[in-house]
Amino acid sequence: MSELPDSLGVAGASDATLTALLTRLEGSDLVGARLILLTDRQGERWRARYAALVQVAGECVLSAPAFGPHYGSAGVAALHALVRWAEAAEIPLRETVLSGPEFNRVVEEAGADDVAHLIAASSPSDAGIYLTAKNVQAGL
Repeated sequence: MSELPDSLGVAGASDATLTALLTRLEGSDLVGARLILLTDRQGERWRARYAALVQVAGECVLSAPAFGPHYGSAGVAALHALVRWAEAAEIPLRETVLSGPEFNRVVEEAGADDVAHLIAASSPSDAGIYLTAKNVQAGL
């Protein structure tokens, strides 16, 4: 199967990656879209890295890993902004947890088979996990 276009944004550059992702999706028909947060941590959200995979209008858009506490306060703020954007657009939120090496491989060179696996392995997630006042104060 064919490779996806390169991921949007720059690894670790939270603000630039958020801007690149939202700019790319601007004007897209978001009906039926899904936001899948890819992470390398389960049960350790306070140090997790996140990349975003957005299914929209028959295609998938992948971001560089730049969201979450691993990237400091800018990473946390960008993750919050991304989740709030999805909520405002009524886009369901899902999450796929990967091992560290698999996370790195997927965000660097995801192919169509990888994307199908990421989608199938995703579980529904609640925005509150990322946005509760307790998590905001704790850095996530």
